[in-house]
Amino acid sequence: MKQSVHFVLTLVLCLVLSLSGVLVGISAAWAADTGIWTAVNTGLEGTGGDVRCLVIDPHSPAILYAATMAGVFRSTDSGTTWTAVNAGLTTQYVTCLVIDPVTPSALYAGTSSSLWYPEGGGVFRSTDSGTTWTAVNAGLTDPYSHCLAIDPVISSTLYTATSGGVFRSTDSGTTWTAVNNEYVAALAINPLTSSTLYAGTWGYYSTWGYGVFRSTDSGTTWAAVNSGLPGLSNVNCLVIDPHTPAILYAGNDGAGVFRYVGASPCTLTATAMPSADGSIRRSPDAASYTPATVVTLSATPAPGYTFTSWSGDLSGSTNPTTITMDSDKTVTALFTALPTCTLTPSAGSGGTIAPNTMQTVPQGGGKTFTITPGAGYHIADVVVDGSSVGAVTSYTFTNVEANHTIQAVFAIDVKRVITLTIGKSTMYVDGSPVVLEAAPIILNSRTLLPIRAVVEAVGGSITWEASTQKVTIVRDDKTVELWIGKNVAQLNGQPVNVDSDSRVVPIIMSGRTLLPLRFVAEALALDVQWNATTKAITITHAP
Repeated sequence: MKQSVHFVLTLVLCLVLSLSGVLVGISAAWAADTGIWTAVNTGLEGTGGDVRCLVIDPHSPAILYAATMAGVFRSTDSGTTWTAVNAGLTTQYVTCLVIDPVTPSALYAGTSSSLWYPEGGGVFRSTDSGTTWTAVNAGLTDPYSHCLAIDPVISSTLYTATSGGVFRSTDSGTTWTAVNNEYVAALAINPLTSSTLYAGTWGYYSTWGYGVFRSTDSGTTWAAVNSGLPGLSNVNCLVIDPHTPAILYAGNDGAGVFRYVGASPCTLTATAMPSADGSIRRSPDAASYTPATVVTLSATPAPGYTFTSWSGDLSGSTNPTTITMDSDKTVTALFTALPTCTLTPSAGSGGTIAPNTMQTVPQGGGKTFTITPGAGYHIADVVVDGSSVGAVTSYTFTNVEANHTIQAVFAIDVKRVITLTIGKSTMYVDGSPVVLEAAPIILNSRTLLPIRAVVEAVGGSITWEASTQKVTIVRDDKTVELWIGKNVAQLNGQPVNVDSDSRVVPIIMSGRTLLPLRFVAEALALDVQWNATTKAITITHAP
């Protein structure tokens, strides 16, 4: 019975507030206009005329929604006709509605269980203009939603006032967290500073007592703002002047409408000095603040600079810090340049280092240098502060605290030459003779030879596995595996044909393993040339 009385009083007082000229700045002359009210109830016959709340689509004002004891109804023709949109509602006892100001196809309905719908209650969300609804009650421990409020800045943040307290959701209603446990009948959000909320209570249910309470931290803490309100008056509804948020109206149970004129909003001027050397972040970030709002300020220096201190209405060097907005405030964050160090690069002929000019970096900073050899050259060494760090392609200075030098040294690529002749068991490496285990032969128009001496001459290694008759050759990043009598080998683990002629395979002749020279040489990235006149093979490679 108390809930029914509450609803009647809420409707009457909200109607009083809606018609009040001072609420929206309507002049007395306009209030005396002779406009005529016309009933627009087609489709609402099943509600018994009990309409609890109306909302209008902010983007398409011909679309309206009505909360009733028979569910939610939608009109797309400025209220001329109405259609029930209740799919998914487990209770049709709808007490309140809010619409997402950014995405009006998203709506939220506050409901309650009742004598007729004992199984329902809580908050429902629709993302398709009311066509279907889904309960979003995770964390909501009280099923009686008296009213809903949506953050005008971050519309994924909502609040609902219930018999068991105020609950907040920051994920479009998916989950809720209690921010107090008081019987709250009304809520309002400051349209300019959305972290400021007002709550109206029913005193005989709430340990707070009767009246209006304000939070400046999104509901985390609350303080009474009741000066002038009747001592035993329940607050049923609240509304904030959208142009002057310091003005608040309360509809009271049996005491009428009261207007609250608080202190004017406070402004916060936060400046970085010098302006290019850093920035200031504030939370909450607003154009103005309700008095008593606590704002967190964080100073962030630009690269090469450091934060030193606050001045103006703040002092000290604590960062981040807070400031209480009890008046207009001016705060300056002071930054200064960090000491710097120099990094001096140089490169010999045959390549480059980048960047190639002296670099100035702040103490504690870093810098990466890239070393690139030119054509026909390779990196011989990189020398940092006179000490070798090896033939690296890049070097990074970190946490620099002193001046440094870096020098890139390059060397010309010298090709080695290996010469073999068919039928001769001596090969020449840069003109020096090396005796082979057996002379190269031609079989199936391909040159085969015992290739160990060639592999070792180019800096590789070769192993023989008798059980599987496999030869493994490794040079730099190349690994070649061949099997006696098989035309398929593996190069770095991938299968590859030894030759287009399937007859060309590794063989054993006179106790010696002979391998196809061209396949092995090219697999190891060696250059092979053939002289048909002299029957000589020339292999060249860079060391």
